[in-house]
Amino acid sequence: MKPKYSISLSLLFGCTRTSGLLLIAITLGIAGFSRELLASTRDSLSIKNVNVVDVMKGKIVRSQTVVIEGSVISFVGRSTPHEFPENSKTIDGSGKYLAPGLWDMHFHLCWAGDNDRLLYPILLRNGITGVRDMGGDAGVMRRFKAALASGEIEGPEIFGAGPMLDGDPPVYRDFSVALRSDTNIPTLLNGLRSNGVDFFKTYSLIREQQLKEIAEYCVKHDMTFAGHLSEYIEPETSISLGQRSVEHLNRLEEIWAADKSRIDRIGNAMASKGAFLCPTLITYKLKAAVRDHSIINDEYAKYIPQSLTKEWKEVWAKRIARHEKNGDWNSLDGKFESQKQLVRFLHKKGVILLAGSDFAGMPYVYPGIGLHQELELLAAAGLSNADVLRTATINPALYFSEAKIRGSVTVGKYADLLLLKKDPLRDIRALRELSVVISKGKVLEQ
Repeated sequence: MKPKYSISLSLLFGCTRTSGLLLIAITLGIAGFSRELLASTRDSLSIKNVNVVDVMKGKIVRSQTVVIEGSVISFVGRSTPHEFPENSKTIDGSGKYLAPGLWDMHFHLCWAGDNDRLLYPILLRNGITGVRDMGGDAGVMRRFKAALASGEIEGPEIFGAGPMLDGDPPVYRDFSVALRSDTNIPTLLNGLRSNGVDFFKTYSLIREQQLKEIAEYCVKHDMTFAGHLSEYIEPETSISLGQRSVEHLNRLEEIWAADKSRIDRIGNAMASKGAFLCPTLITYKLKAAVRDHSIINDEYAKYIPQSLTKEWKEVWAKRIARHEKNGDWNSLDGKFESQKQLVRFLHKKGVILLAGSDFAGMPYVYPGIGLHQELELLAAAGLSNADVLRTATINPALYFSEAKIRGSVTVGKYADLLLLKKDPLRDIRALRELSVVISKGKVLEQ
């Protein structure tokens, strides 16, 4: 369910800062949370003797009691608070680990009106309590958000872009707006804002002047833009204009192969401007494994609409035919290793990473489990388990400028929580072994 109290766009999209300054801001700001966030519409809940996963410090705080009042965490500590809620329900957390809920930061949800009923259960079952929708129908998104807010359905929180903004003609005609030379961009963006989009997604064929107009609009209206690096704009320009996140490794991997000193400069620019990277390594792993039939997951097939299954097969057949024609099978694994090295390099440069699966954007990425595969690939790329966990918890909160109210097991933050059987700081695969999912203070059945 959506939180009872709405959050303004200025909180969602504050000014960009370096990752270090952002973490300092979190530390200083937590103690002053507003008690008004504590909703009284649900019974209180306490989780006793649980090991808390501190995602900010990357350590386990053992034998803690965590109290949730309404939808918000009200106490974290070793001893029970003196004013323990009388109506509190209790969960025995002995031997278990309490972590923040996960965000899939590159997901396509709002393109079909029944995706909520189809996908919410499997997303929650995989511990995903939030998704960033990276291109779809604004009307569908608006209906999904309304149903969540009313309590009609339980599902992950949604931050969405509505249709993608692309050149003319666009890469994809579905769910894209083609920007022509005579398009009145401020009027277009006003319309998208009035339809409830949280940010604007820019795509691969947009022109520099159009991106500048979008960037200017965002500055004036406390909005952000995120998306692909355009084929027509140098990455340095997009970053300087304030692109909030770069999706995938488009453009970057070609520069990485040709001029590593330039990637070094781009990495520095991203870190200093506070531009995030959502690499979606799972998409590149699948491209490298194009002939591997094990990528087909029969257990998850029931969550894939028939139309999407048909599209996947067609796209994959074309991809295989292209490799057959080019005779480049032997280069695929090496290319994927290079892509992982690029992600590790940018991470070490201080670029903040986001975990995203690109469900419905890439064939054979499955909902829910796709995010876990992405997290495990980030670990394989050389990130520590703590850093991997941050890409789906506190880093999304930083991205939304909402680190005071979400992203860690901390007093004053929304109670989107996962009770795990094992320690994810030892093995990131522990995130797959869930005992309980808690969404805005409500315990969901597992």
